[in-house]
Amino acid sequence: MNPAIWKRALSECRLQLGISAALLILFGWLFVWLMSLFQAGAWASLLNLLPNSMQPILGVPLAALATPAGQISVLYVHLVTMLVAIGWAIGQGSDVVSGEIARGTMEHLAALPIRRATLVAVPSVVSAMGAVVLALSVWLGSLLGLLTVHFHAKVSIWQFLPAVLNLAAMTFCLTGLTTLFSACGRDRWQTIKLGGGLYLAALVLKMTARLWPAADWLRWTSFLSAYEPQQLVLMPGDRWQWLLGYNATLVGVGLLALLAATAIFSYRDLPVAR
Repeated sequence: MNPAIWKRALSECRLQLGISAALLILFGWLFVWLMSLFQAGAWASLLNLLPNSMQPILGVPLAALATPAGQISVLYVHLVTMLVAIGWAIGQGSDVVSGEIARGTMEHLAALPIRRATLVAVPSVVSAMGAVVLALSVWLGSLLGLLTVHFHAKVSIWQFLPAVLNLAAMTFCLTGLTTLFSACGRDRWQTIKLGGGLYLAALVLKMTARLWPAADWLRWTSFLSAYEPQQLVLMPGDRWQWLLGYNATLVGVGLLALLAATAIFSYRDLPVAR
């Protein structure tokens, strides 16, 4: 592969990756500090105020969330963490094809003596590495928090590695799906809307399947049903079985989407930038 393509892909994403990683590390530390402000038993008392109907939404028993590990596990489903991960996935995936077309640079890239598949593969690999970096940034932030903040209980940072892998796999999956939309379109903002809409639809389907027993089959229609970091951390009985199944599903869906995106882009006509 052309080294210039790799250098270009790395240089174009380094700013977003650097800011996103720094934000997640800082937020991870801040979250641990905030959790340390709860006295022993105060977090459990707060959770006891929640109605029992909330447990299907949370996905794990309230008793598990009341533990010190349960407090920190919230970090992997927190709105800030998810927004950064989604922003990376949709931002990078939307730029692969439709972003280049919209900027008017794709016709120059396609004229180079390289396969079109390379133009999809290289940024996708870089995005996948970025997904791992962001997931590790969350873990590093919580590690720094536990090392520098007086937490009210001893927590092993290593038990959160399954959540790290699950977060990286989910980010990769959404990146692949967004890249598929990008390969079919010409307007990056339209691709961003489709990627964001897909995530929201998947979230609604997942919550509906949890709250409505008759619609349990809907969980098979949402890739987010395989994103369960808190279950992997707090319910270790089937942790490794779930870890392999969940991550294999997310990575498999992401790879299939990337293969489809590559096939579509390899044979489609390139429109002129508007």
